[in-house]
Amino acid sequence: MIELAPLLVAASVALAAVQPAASDSLDSVRQLYASADYESALATLERLPPTTAPVVEATEIERYRALCLLALGRTAAAELAIEQIVRLNPSYQPDEQEAPRLRSAYASVRARVVPQVARTQYTEAKAAYDRREYETASTGFTQTIALVDSLESADPTLGDLRTLATGFADLSRAAIQAAAGTPPSAPAANPVASPAIATPVPAAPEPAGEVPMMPPVVVQQLLPPWNPSAFGTQFQSEFRGAIEVTIDERGIVTSARIVEPIHPVYDPQLLEAATRWRYEPARRGGEPVVSVKRVDIVLRPRS
Repeated sequence: MIELAPLLVAASVALAAVQPAASDSLDSVRQLYASADYESALATLERLPPTTAPVVEATEIERYRALCLLALGRTAAAELAIEQIVRLNPSYQPDEQEAPRLRSAYASVRARVVPQVARTQYTEAKAAYDRREYETASTGFTQTIALVDSLESADPTLGDLRTLATGFADLSRAAIQAAAGTPPSAPAANPVASPAIATPVPAAPEPAGEVPMMPPVVVQQLLPPWNPSAFGTQFQSEFRGAIEVTIDERGIVTSARIVEPIHPVYDPQLLEAATRWRYEPARRGGEPVVSVKRVDIVLRPRS
């Protein structure tokens, strides 16, 4: 026992060295932030053990990290902390009493990140639907719709995603009711209207007895860069037109044509770019089908 004593003492010292101090807590971070000791607050946050705390507490940790970083002028690092909040808790919104700098940064980051989160949520819900886990799928599709509707300035590509999520949400609910032996009910109207981007062209009615088709949703639809001077065009000119693409069951564009010319130099570049566009294919009765999609293009003036 006498020979083991030094080893036990050394082990105790090493254990004490790796354990966080009792003062390393979220309460101490709050106190340090209130006293404007932002560096010490950040150091305390770094010493906190990996959190398995509820979402609310984890959100608060990243909130204080962002607040301290913004106070120190480290905007890029603060935005990374805010991005963690958005991915952890997409529905979170700073209250009116929050620091204006944080509210402004949060709005900017959320507008960028939520479309990514919504697409991920849809993909996971669709995978659950394919596995016939309809309860999980229904929840995921509903959350996807809520995320899209929560954006103040909607990403135009999210309109198709919302339509697709709504269709699969209805199919999931119908499958749940069928498994329970109850007749499917009509889907309830969504009480939150998404912001209008453009007046949609009414779809042609489906033939009687035909299963409705859900349209394709954008995965990648990058346009060629628009540089008016390179095309010998005045900077203040605006050009409008449209391209029509045929999308196969894999979501790959198999053909494209200009239906409304935009610019004689830009049109060929657009056709070439369209061959690389990718989509979640249109579906009828849950099965992928070939579809045709029109994409309206607006080339706006540059100041």
